Amino acid sequence: MKNTVYIFLVSLCLFSACGAKQTSMEAADTMDVSDESLRKAETSLTQNQLAATPHEDLYSNGKVKLIKTVNYRFEVENVKKASENIEAAIKKYPAYIASSNLRLENPILENKLSIRVQSEYFYELLKEIDKQPRFVNFRDVSTNDVSKEFVDLESRLKTKREVEERYMDILRKKAGTIEELLHAEQQIGELHEEIEATISRMNYLKEQVSYSTINLEFYQTVSEEISAADTIGMKDNFLDALKTGWQGLLTVILGITYIWPILLIAGLTIIYLKFIRKKQPVPYKEI
Repeated sequence: MKNTVYIFLVSLCLFSACGAKQTSMEAADTMDVSDESLRKAETSLTQNQLAATPHEDLYSNGKVKLIKTVNYRFEVENVKKASENIEAAIKKYPAYIASSNLRLENPILENKLSIRVQSEYFYELLKEIDKQPRFVNFRDVSTNDVSKEFVDLESRLKTKREVEERYMDILRKKAGTIEELLHAEQQIGELHEEIEATISRMNYLKEQVSYSTINLEFYQTVSEEISAADTIGMKDNFLDALKTGWQGLLTVILGITYIWPILLIAGLTIIYLKFIRKKQPVPYKEI
């Protein structure tokens, strides 16, 4: 009986030891998974923060942010000279030509330019261009205040970074289950995409504010080509008349060729009628 009790106690101790060891191994595995998730998340966060951190001068600083644009169409005496003068004026300022399109649609020769100039020199360059027109079709200057949008984007960016930091605290402190840690890592990735989109929009607005746009359309009427087209010499008239007459003759011959059976029948009919009349006796008239 004592041997039986002794064997039972030994078996119970061995069973408890095995259970404790298995629990310890599971906990170790859980800790390894948690540590691995934490390392991945921290690495991802470090890279995201480096990529998504904007420049200090990106923010509005309480200043008014205006996007300036002008659409300008006018007539010039000479498109080539006007283009050279405008290009020379552009070189005086921090500006560049974004696009250029020269075309001739007789009798109009037109050049279209899109110019980007630093906002501080917008009106100075515009004054230089004002010297070129001989006639102005339109000159529309517009400004778009994006200060409110800047402030709104900054507020969103700040909020998203705060939420991202809270999720990082969860990963650092390992506060939660594996599912919660993985969810926090997923949320950090989504927040990073939203932060990148916000910063991209802010960079675009900053570029639009820093550089204003001048859209030009200037043209000239090529009068020489119009007069040459309207005054044709006698020689040209004579040659055109010969060509037209020859074409008319060929058209008549071609038409006759199409209706030759009808002409043949008509000719035979006329000959037959003349022959019949000759054979008929002449009636005798009494005097």
